[in-house]
Amino acid sequence: MTARMTDGELGRVLLTLRGVQWILGTKGDPYALLLRAAGDDPNDLGRRVRDRGPLYWSSAEAWVTADHEVAEAALADPRLTPRPPDPGPPHGEPAGEPAPWDVPALRETLPLPELPAALDRAEYERLHRWAAPVLGEEALRRLRPAAVRAYWRRAVALGERFDLVDDLVRPATTEAARVLLGVPARHAARFTRLCAEAEGVWDATLCPPRLDTARRHGAALPELHALLAETVREAGARRADPPTGRPHGPGLAGRLLAAPGPDGPPAPADVLTVCALLTLVGVELATTLTADAVALLLDHPDQWRALREDPGLATACVAETLRCAPPVRLHRLYADRDLELAGTKVARGEELVVLAGAAHRDPDRHTDPDRFDVHRPAHGRRLLPEDGRLDALVGPAARLAAEAALRACAAELPGLAGTGEVLRRLRAPITGGVFRFPVARRDTGRAHPTP
Repeated sequence: MTARMTDGELGRVLLTLRGVQWILGTKGDPYALLLRAAGDDPNDLGRRVRDRGPLYWSSAEAWVTADHEVAEAALADPRLTPRPPDPGPPHGEPAGEPAPWDVPALRETLPLPELPAALDRAEYERLHRWAAPVLGEEALRRLRPAAVRAYWRRAVALGERFDLVDDLVRPATTEAARVLLGVPARHAARFTRLCAEAEGVWDATLCPPRLDTARRHGAALPELHALLAETVREAGARRADPPTGRPHGPGLAGRLLAAPGPDGPPAPADVLTVCALLTLVGVELATTLTADAVALLLDHPDQWRALREDPGLATACVAETLRCAPPVRLHRLYADRDLELAGTKVARGEELVVLAGAAHRDPDRHTDPDRFDVHRPAHGRRLLPEDGRLDALVGPAARLAAEAALRACAAELPGLAGTGEVLRRLRAPITGGVFRFPVARRDTGRAHPTP
């Protein structure tokens, strides 16, 4: 629909949808306030959601939970899926020309077909089963030394003062993603530009973006999708290299094409879907996860010192950041049939929102939940499951990137210190993406030898 609208028409719809979110927030509904993403403390809003009970109906027309037990049950329930129901005529009315005062839903206004972020649960599970041998924790672990070097090389070139996100984490993560996927070096500048222009696209599925942002996404996504499709085609066109036996050349695109599915060779469309998720969602999540981990560590100097002394703690630092400040703050699910959850009837087609960050701070599940502690026992850091959502596909790569970045920072930037406020994008209710993180390196010594 976006392409058919003039700027005036699209701007009016986006402004109206944004206005509705603001009006709902004025009623004090904590989820409505979280949804409009205008600077309220998400941890405080999460506590207020939990105070309303294990599952409550928000004025934003969704069931909402911040209860860890209910969140686990919802995310594991096969009757709840990330795919929204197909829109139909409201109130059973026959389809026809819309009335002048009708405003389309956000997903109709900005359909974003190149962003596969709302597939059916079964589709995510199928893709994960097939891609796990290539994208799982074990498969990616061997890439960690190269990933650490990628962040370290950029850190070495930094001056005394810089922005952690703009000058280190985002460019290094984007370049690592390009190399990981197998996008040719001749497209490096184009890939970097398109990733920057697509920034925040996942949040735009829930919170209406500004007109200029919507137009930027609308232009960047098809071009980025075409670039990834070209990468997949080139990987598929290559033949096995007899001397090395490497099928399809380097990169995840080639390895995914070589990964057999249950019914034979994988469809190139599946490879493209996974590559698109890793690019459009994975880069953003890795960047935010890394920035939040560094921010928490700098706020706890003893734990930052512990990481410098033992880089092996990077894994625990990432895990504790996922608990305290997950880069996916909430999960939207839809009932594909009538069901009951936490003693509450949820009707077919209704939306159910799991507040992951709030559930991870549930005092009934976590001891001293608001305390950041990298030494917290693993059994006391039970995170929500990833199955049936895009998290299972992009999560391992995002965690690998964040861990590599922390190892590089501990080695090359041991005297790292914040010099200003960490700023987050407004209208980012899903990711809470960080866009400004001013820092300085207080010394030039290294805590460890060059990675």
